[in-house]
Amino acid sequence: MICALSGGVDSTVVAALIHKAIGDRLTCIFVDNGLMRKGEADRVQNVFASQLGVNLVFVDGTERFLRALKGVSDPEIKRKKNWAGVYRDF
Repeated sequence: MICALSGGVDSTVVAALIHKAIGDRLTCIFVDNGLMRKGEADRVQNVFASQLGVNLVFVDGTERFLRALKGVSDPEIKRKKNWAGVYRDF
């Protein structure tokens, strides 16, 4: 089973509960879009892979995401471009 992991509370709780239920059959996918706080992507990787032992696939989409958002000022367009990039990575 795969689970999208953003590093936020909702996806973290869901991933932890699923991992408790099915163990190593869970693989979480974390896409770093370059918009997180400094060190947050590393923290997500450390907590899930190292501390909890969850199978984690890390996708570094920083350059692609930032390039797609360059020059865009409308928040709604930014949101749509961001999610389009996440969906593409899945």
